[in-house]
Amino acid sequence: MKQKNYTIEFFRFMFAINFVMVHVYMVYAMVTFRGQPRWVYGLDNIMPFMIFAGFFLMQGFRRQQMYALEHGITPGEQAWMHLKSRLVGLFPAFLLAQVGGFVVNQVFIHKTPIKSWPLILLNHIAELIGLQITGLGFGNEITGQWLSGPPIYQLFNTPIWFISGIFVAGYLVYYLLAKCENIFLGFIGPLFVVVFYASEHLLNTNPMWMYIARLGDFAFALGFPHMFAGLTLGCLIWLGVNRVKDKEWSGGMRFFMTIAAMISGFVLLYRTWVPVNIPVWGQLVRMNWASVHIISIVFTFFVLLGADGFTRLFNRRIFEIPGRLAFYIYMFHLPIIMAAGNIMGISTPDRLHILYIVALAATIVVAIIFMQFNNKVLQPWLEKKPWFANG
Repeated sequence: MKQKNYTIEFFRFMFAINFVMVHVYMVYAMVTFRGQPRWVYGLDNIMPFMIFAGFFLMQGFRRQQMYALEHGITPGEQAWMHLKSRLVGLFPAFLLAQVGGFVVNQVFIHKTPIKSWPLILLNHIAELIGLQITGLGFGNEITGQWLSGPPIYQLFNTPIWFISGIFVAGYLVYYLLAKCENIFLGFIGPLFVVVFYASEHLLNTNPMWMYIARLGDFAFALGFPHMFAGLTLGCLIWLGVNRVKDKEWSGGMRFFMTIAAMISGFVLLYRTWVPVNIPVWGQLVRMNWASVHIISIVFTFFVLLGADGFTRLFNRRIFEIPGRLAFYIYMFHLPIIMAAGNIMGISTPDRLHILYIVALAATIVVAIIFMQFNNKVLQPWLEKKPWFANG
């Protein structure tokens, strides 16, 4: 039996705890100190997370493909079934993270009376049901037009845009795979990825999730096509990995892949963890987002292939549980940061290190508790389809 690739789990966990750090030193600092963040990060390291999601979406599609064809399940039905599985698996944590963000925002940021909470929830309905990747839910009658204030003031839990993307963009990618896999992976997908990222590069725009682009009178949130492209890349990388995963590599090729993985891995890890605004070290690896994305694609391919010496260093079973926790850490961490910082009275930059340690520890504990509850209680209950009278 083929050994599981725990390197994927290591990098999932590594990126998750990095997001906690970034949001402590940038988001919390800006909200609390009303000025420039203590440390500034490149914020261009989201691509591996997208590729991992797209890779496993494609893997799941191939596993179900023969069954769907044999039983005459239409592409639309397949896409809805995929969306249902994602909602059942992720929406409970998603909703809890949104409600947690709502409570923390009202108590610590907006300081609104409880009597106003129901109306605030109704104004954020698009966000609560996972549509914000499209731009629905960006701003409302309560918070004002989008970007009239910092995003954290206008959304309950800003990192959740990624999970919204798994729901919405994931549905579209899955439908295209079921409807026209060859055309999508051979032409539509690669063309869209290249044109979209090249366009943003030429416009000198990093396609961050909160930015809005316009085509005449038509406007859209850049996170939507960004997520679609990232998931598509994951599908394309699955094709490449699946094609060569059982090959017997020569010693020279293994050496080359190890060096390439080491260099690309160093760049990605450096850009992930080292602030760009610190003296000397911050400018050591100067790159724009497009270059980092390309390097991320190369390195993520090596991680998913698992054939080189460098990525195998991280292929340890000890990372299995941390890897499973990564999504929960990602979803829960921002409300916990904001709550912990306000409860502890963190109001100066020199205490942000303490906040990071406390928030990370608290987030991991909450993630473990919810994961156990979800796996042992909630998911078995949902498998019984309690929404139907007869189960």
